[in-house]
Amino acid sequence: MIKVMAVGHIRRSLGAEVVELEEREISAVDLVEKLRGMARKDANLGFTKFNTLIVVNGMQAFTAAAEDRKLKDGDEVVLLPFSHGG
Repeated sequence: MIKVMAVGHIRRSLGAEVVELEEREISAVDLVEKLRGMARKDANLGFTKFNTLIVVNGMQAFTAAAEDRKLKDGDEVVLLPFSHGG
């Protein structure tokens, strides 16, 4: 299972602060696309692989467009929109 915590407009788009995915491994790009499929359809709340930062286990940070990055079972992920504010 991969635990995903969402911040800002990503949280509002998903309608939840925490989403747990029953995945053993998934790429960063596929994670964002899967969550976009679960999101509300309000275009003003959208997020993409191009405007999302992924923080894994509080240590690694990379853009969601990093196709070579894999998330694994047990990872805790935070999704931050680039426009999350200060």
